[in-house]
Amino acid sequence: MPAEKPTERGAPASAPDRAHYPNVDRLIELGSGKDDKGPPDPKEPRDHSMWKLLLQLRPFLPYLTRLVPVLDVVAAPLQNAGMTSDVRKAVAESMAESTSKLQTALQSGQRDVAAGVTSTLDKQSLQIKRLEEELARIRHAADKFAADQGDIARDVNQLARLVRISAAWLAVLLVVVIVMTGLLLVHLLR
Repeated sequence: MPAEKPTERGAPASAPDRAHYPNVDRLIELGSGKDDKGPPDPKEPRDHSMWKLLLQLRPFLPYLTRLVPVLDVVAAPLQNAGMTSDVRKAVAESMAESTSKLQTALQSGQRDVAAGVTSTLDKQSLQIKRLEEELARIRHAADKFAADQGDIARDVNQLARLVRISAAWLAVLLVVVIVMTGLLLVHLLR
């Protein structure tokens, strides 16, 4: 933070100063006598000197604001030293109680998760067994279908062979019938 420069009395404060210290600007206005919000009271000269004193302390305000966290750090051990043993014991008991409640909640959560995981694994293993059984049935049906298809192919081949043999015999018989008919006609015509 840049070093703060005090503004002269009656000089307008810069925009960053107003943003950081709005109450101080109000004090400056009150001290300078340019208060638009209320009529000046000439009967209180002591207040006027107090405002002058506050105006003189304005350059030290940034340093004082930086000292406040340091005072908190320094004052914290002093505050803890003032605690009685009863208060410490009560704090320790409440911490132990909350810790045991938290451990109980975590253990019950772990049991619930373990039970959920176990039931999910059981369901999935049962589904896998069913899928294996279904796959075995499909494999058996496919093997049976392939065997039946082989039997049908053999039967068709045998039937085709039988048809060819029958066609050959019919052709031979037809030739024999034609020859015999030709011989009969020749024999009749003679």
